[in-house]
Amino acid sequence: MKKKQYTKELRAALDTAWNVESAGASLDRWLDVGKHECWTESIENLTLLVRLFGASWYFTRLVFFRGSEVKKYFDSEAGAKDLTTQSMLEFFRDNDIEGDLEDRFDRLRQAKNEKMLQIFLSQLENRLDQEKAEEALTNLAEVTLKYSLGLVIDDPTDSPQYPAILGMGRMAGKEMNYGSDLDLIFLYSGDTVDSTALTKRIQLLLRHIAAPTACGLLYEIDMRLRPHGTSGTLVSPVSYFIEYHKDNRDIWERQMMTRCRPVVDDNHLAGNALEEVISSIYCQYDDNLLRVEVLRMRKKVEDELGNPKGKFEIKRGAGGIMDIDFLTHYLQLKHAPGYPELKTASTRQALRRLRDNKLLTETQSSDLLFAYDYLKRIEGALRVADLKSISAFPQNPDEVQVLARAMGYACDAKTTNAINFIEEYIKTTGQVRDYFTEIVGELS
Repeated sequence: MKKKQYTKELRAALDTAWNVESAGASLDRWLDVGKHECWTESIENLTLLVRLFGASWYFTRLVFFRGSEVKKYFDSEAGAKDLTTQSMLEFFRDNDIEGDLEDRFDRLRQAKNEKMLQIFLSQLENRLDQEKAEEALTNLAEVTLKYSLGLVIDDPTDSPQYPAILGMGRMAGKEMNYGSDLDLIFLYSGDTVDSTALTKRIQLLLRHIAAPTACGLLYEIDMRLRPHGTSGTLVSPVSYFIEYHKDNRDIWERQMMTRCRPVVDDNHLAGNALEEVISSIYCQYDDNLLRVEVLRMRKKVEDELGNPKGKFEIKRGAGGIMDIDFLTHYLQLKHAPGYPELKTASTRQALRRLRDNKLLTETQSSDLLFAYDYLKRIEGALRVADLKSISAFPQNPDEVQVLARAMGYACDAKTTNAINFIEEYIKTTGQVRDYFTEIVGELS
């Protein structure tokens, strides 16, 4: 087969693509398909297309499936203004169809994929930084969840029988990444409601959201943070939720509740319930007990999940994302009674507000915010390839060429400074662990 001749711009794009081989093969195939199909209009921004082909097999499949229909995402200057919750909701409505539930969810999956593609392209073109991209990804998850709920439950959203949903973890902090799951708690009023019928509707909702299809799935779902975990009811009466969290709970449960926010709440059930328990979450703790319990749980997670053989664990490992999370949990729970502005579900906002109140130094906050963004960028680069929830990468430099290139260590098509990337990772996580030890304590 005759080797294709590329323009100078395309050659430069290929030289810095994350995965050079995949980018080149997909580009050749794209050009061949366009010629065979006699496309009168195709994507003009081939440089951006090449970068996408080298970064994500998931979105490469989407582009080939949709063909020239995705041209607008590559060739327009729409940018982040089309990534608001309202514009996403309107996009979903415009793409909905009359039909059975299966067909409507298939159409929703396609629409959600296109919006996520738009977010990723905005990142590749540096129109969204890491924080703004995570906010857009969270907005997309919220709109998808709310729209999905409307597909399976016919009651009007202002009805007292309509369920409310609390988002936990990254969703609560508007810090979701590619491949993030949805940590959810479902609440209902408990008044004159047939909970059996409602539970069946929620089960139907969860099946459709997490169903693997040719278009992928919408999201993985995690319900383990609901009252009493997997042994608790799927949908909790508000009164039960309030009673549970007003009772004496383990500190790790209080930690998890610092990352809690209403995400579907037209009837204000979730917001009112959270307001009822907030004083129990941010109560006055014995500092020694708080410190010991935060350290104990952090060590448990690291020992069980933070040391995969031959890999760096960016989330649960030493100096990883959870070091920053637990550090902020600790300081929020310790100081929030005197500084109510610390009651935020966002790790980034917590770090900024701790700095503003001089509970962290300017240097500490700046370094931790940098490390948080850095680690979340690595996480995103790992996950966007196929939208899998990956949080570890090999320690062998030869096995992280693509990831190193994604993080800016590509010299040309054949040369990558993977060793320098690993050295920077070790330096960054080492600094995070030093701050964790200094502020919270040493893991014994």
